[in-house]
Amino acid sequence: MQQGISQDAAQRLFDAALPRIQPFRDHAVHSTVGVLDWDHRLPSKQLTLRVHVLYDAAARGRFDQALQRRQEEITSRDLYPEFDVPDLAGLPADEAYDVELSALLEIEAMRLTSPWRRDVAEEDAGAAIDAVRASGVFADVKKQESGRSPALGDLEAVAWTPPCESGQKTWTLDVWWLTAFDGRIGRGWSFLVDPSAEGDARVLASREFTVRAG
Repeated sequence: MQQGISQDAAQRLFDAALPRIQPFRDHAVHSTVGVLDWDHRLPSKQLTLRVHVLYDAAARGRFDQALQRRQEEITSRDLYPEFDVPDLAGLPADEAYDVELSALLEIEAMRLTSPWRRDVAEEDAGAAIDAVRASGVFADVKKQESGRSPALGDLEAVAWTPPCESGQKTWTLDVWWLTAFDGRIGRGWSFLVDPSAEGDARVLASREFTVRAG
């Protein structure tokens, strides 16, 4: 491999990442495929393990076809691999994760990259927002943000978050409450809600966030 990574080392990384993945709503899994991607430098300075979860045989077939096409495209343009070579991101999968690796090939972080994570059903969003609104932690945050403008809007359920990303034991819904926005930078609070829990226990964590528009 141009990256200098052996097949055994790649397999060890995949074996370490796999137990950290809990399929969304305990969905049945047909197969899981890992692809080690690199930053097109020789030697590579950044490696990413892309893990793809496929729910059924049809999904696996679509993934295999897309991977083959991508590999053929890369091979056809591989004369100067450090320049403009398409990587292995964006392959079709029911759940796709990027596993960030250190220089010592240790797992530093895992992130769900599937676009559907932001497709939150109205019923799920409403229940999560109600849970935050009724919680003691939100009451405390509102006291801290007493000068917040009502024009910033209400609570909003923005995305599903997997356990490997949040550090929680279950999938959560990320509910945002914007507290400031200057046209470029937004600041606010994020609340992680467990849809399966009850009462105040549904809000598992809260933190401040900063986000850049665009």
